[in-house]
Amino acid sequence: MYGKTLLSMSIMAALAPVANAKSVAYLDEVVVSATRSAQAKKEVSAAIATESRQELDLIMAHDLAEAFRYTPGVHAEVDGRFGLSGFNIRGVDGSRVKTMIDGVQQPVPYNPGANEQRSYPNAIEIDTLQAIEINKGPASTLYGSDAIGGAVLLKTKDPADVLITEDNEHRFGLKTSYTSVDKQFKNTLTWAMRQDQLETLLMATYAKGHETKTHGSGADIEGPGRGAANPADSDLGNVLAKAYYQINDEHRVGATLEYYQKKYDEDELSDNGYSIMPGFTYTDNYNEDNRKRLRLGVEHQWQLDSGLADTAEWSANYQDSESIYKNYDTTEFNGARQRQRDASDRTWQADVQLEKWLELGQHQHQVTYGANFIHNDFQLDNTDYKFSANTATPGNTGLPDADLTSWGIFAQDQLYLLDDKLVVTAGARYDSYKATPGSDAGYENDFDKNQDDALTLKLGSVYHFNDNLSVYGQVSQGFKAPTVEDLYYFYDMGAVFNPNPNLKAEKSVAYELGLRGQNNSTSFELATFYTDYSDFITDVVVGQEQGGQARDIITKQNLDDVTIYGAEFSSTVNLDKAFAAPEGVYSRFSIAYAKGEDKKTGRSLDSVAPLTAVIGLGLDREQYGGVINLTMTDSKSDWQTADHNKASGYSLVDITSYYRPTPDITLRAGLFNVLDKKYWVYNEVRDTNHSVGGSARDTQPGRNWGLSVDYQF
Repeated sequence: MYGKTLLSMSIMAALAPVANAKSVAYLDEVVVSATRSAQAKKEVSAAIATESRQELDLIMAHDLAEAFRYTPGVHAEVDGRFGLSGFNIRGVDGSRVKTMIDGVQQPVPYNPGANEQRSYPNAIEIDTLQAIEINKGPASTLYGSDAIGGAVLLKTKDPADVLITEDNEHRFGLKTSYTSVDKQFKNTLTWAMRQDQLETLLMATYAKGHETKTHGSGADIEGPGRGAANPADSDLGNVLAKAYYQINDEHRVGATLEYYQKKYDEDELSDNGYSIMPGFTYTDNYNEDNRKRLRLGVEHQWQLDSGLADTAEWSANYQDSESIYKNYDTTEFNGARQRQRDASDRTWQADVQLEKWLELGQHQHQVTYGANFIHNDFQLDNTDYKFSANTATPGNTGLPDADLTSWGIFAQDQLYLLDDKLVVTAGARYDSYKATPGSDAGYENDFDKNQDDALTLKLGSVYHFNDNLSVYGQVSQGFKAPTVEDLYYFYDMGAVFNPNPNLKAEKSVAYELGLRGQNNSTSFELATFYTDYSDFITDVVVGQEQGGQARDIITKQNLDDVTIYGAEFSSTVNLDKAFAAPEGVYSRFSIAYAKGEDKKTGRSLDSVAPLTAVIGLGLDREQYGGVINLTMTDSKSDWQTADHNKASGYSLVDITSYYRPTPDITLRAGLFNVLDKKYWVYNEVRDTNHSVGGSARDTQPGRNWGLSVDYQF
């Protein structure tokens, strides 16, 4: 009943403002992720979700997990103390969604299941970001493997994003914020400079806080029944430095340094008193986590103006991501011990892209082509220390160290027909990849390398009926090479997980059809999609090990065919222009519905979000403004397995506001979950790892608030 009522209300609200469709900035917004080139959103044949720096500031997103909290169809997934585990786009998540910073691939998520270790692409400071784009469909023709479910492009600030004139100048900034949900103080310093042909940027961030609170009704006790979050201390530091030099009219070179580090020390009170078996009652549990990422990059932009290309750009980047987790506990059997889990992911990446405008006959072609190469060195170094015995032995890693190499070439033609009313985009990409595992004391199995290649194609078009209304459609293919975890994960405690080094790449074919419109007061976009996924990699029980206690034998196989389909709608109405409301008043509305099905079993997919809608009412003036957002989420109970708890529906109210006493100073304040709603989000109910905790520790924060002061001069 709730879902049907919400859907009916949403359709009425959606259709009301678009009766008289002329020109609003929303569809003129420039995006890159749809074609790898700067394009107005109205010219691309795919649905793209965007968040500008101004929008991130408006909603007071203090980390990446909050950036898309008002964007149905896109969900951030959070894994306790390990932080953001990735994005879920239209029901597809994990290693099937590719995350990039300035075009540099971030580590593939790794979750071995135990609570000692994770490796996620989340070593990212949101204050350094200028914009975020999410390509919602398969993007393999543009970005290769791991983009089978979409791509998240994070763009860090350049000097030009801070400087305000074309002359030589210096600009400084200080942003200070506080968030009650984790008692975090954060300070970000910015210095940008232009001196003749040189532009530089330096940003430094330091934040100190604590654990993210659960709802206030959670029991603050020690032991498995704990409902409050485990107490923790958090320290975050980040540096972003960039320099660009304009050699002449044809050549511009640049260099980037980025360093991120976050320490998180947690007193794991929820595990104290937990018994896995006689002699294994845990006490004195605490964790010391340290996540780091270093990126060094160079780039070159070249204005060729030749028959080969009008422009060319290339870049080379080195990135070292490392996570070190030190887990301490005491049991009767082991005594006091430390399990240290060290995962490192070193990447060398090179990219080249060329663009050429051609006029063939009476038609314009924008041709984009290029190549990229990535070498990834993945290593695990686990050590078990038993302090009572004064020993240190290699810990089981479950995965081998591995070298992964991939390269790809791509080409795309964007053709303008019928006096630019029809835009047709065709793209193709060829990828080759190889995973070569090793063995050591932590992983003694020897397996052959896994390698394959893939050709992916895309065909899309946009037809403009007039300046105000257009329809678009696209057919695109995606693929995902199996990860090291997919291929080689081995575990024999409890159940038995056997590796399968012969897995094939996953594949997808996506169909998308949409309608866009805008006038001087209103913009809207309606997108429908249908995607078939094949050779899905999944866990399969292949037998039982006989003996004293029968154990399931599980392995990864290419078995499942999966279908995900749905629809999304979003609109913005400038109410001052549409209905003579006070100056600067506007409304926003968005809704997303998706359905996923495992064709083999007929069951719904756990990863697909329930029906979600957001209604916002805002005021935007030069000196002051704000927005009230109402988020409504339906319940979810159609799980693949019966042991999941129902995720109940909920409604949330958030309020944010800003005030500029002078043009250089912006004061912001936010009140979140205003009604103090106790609720659970579906993906954390689905993925909870609280084998010793109750559901109260999976609740989201209750009423909380934030403040910030931003001084730019």
